[in-house]
Amino acid sequence: MNLRKAVLVLAAVVVSVAVAPSVHAQLAVYGTVTVNQLSGIKSSPEPNPNNLGSKNDSVSPLGGTGGIYYDFLKLGPVKLGADLRGTLTSTKRGAYTNYNGAGARLYSGLGGVRAVFHTRFVPIRPYLQASAGIARTNYGILYNGAGVTTSNNPLVGNNIVLRNNFQYMGYAGVDITLLPYMDFRLVEFGYGGLNPMGTYGHNYPIKTVSSGLVFHLPF
Repeated sequence: MNLRKAVLVLAAVVVSVAVAPSVHAQLAVYGTVTVNQLSGIKSSPEPNPNNLGSKNDSVSPLGGTGGIYYDFLKLGPVKLGADLRGTLTSTKRGAYTNYNGAGARLYSGLGGVRAVFHTRFVPIRPYLQASAGIARTNYGILYNGAGVTTSNNPLVGNNIVLRNNFQYMGYAGVDITLLPYMDFRLVEFGYGGLNPMGTYGHNYPIKTVSSGLVFHLPF
């Protein structure tokens, strides 16, 4: 009788250990390398105070994204969840064809909802996501801060000014399970836009490509 109880207890422990990774997989953190492409700059209403030259149509700042998600609801082959992420990207190449000193910066914090789809190939998990939040960027454009310029050095007196934007994005990606606690984010594509808050009403289309690692938390 004692042996039977011992076998049942051992079986329960084995089952709980086997099930644990799938239960804990609903909460995860991730980090990716991210490339943004911000376009629509040629038609921007932002000022060109010193006539520094014609604008490039786009800039492509590079950096990283860190985030956390929680999948809280299962509906058949789909899991629904929430995602919170932050992105920091920059490049030395500005929006002006003659002067790149300003560079381009794009920093954002976004929250959204995600849907993960179960496939017959269990390690492969495609997902879709919709996010929105606040982004700060200079669009790669120089601004005249002190109003002091010279013909020899048109960059004197210019500042890199970051402006607030409402950012909205749609994402599509694929995660591949490497270990019970770790996934490889093969690729994530994003498309959306930036809308400045304030004087300069304009829409800047934005595209993103990311790849990195996802770590599932054991609680």
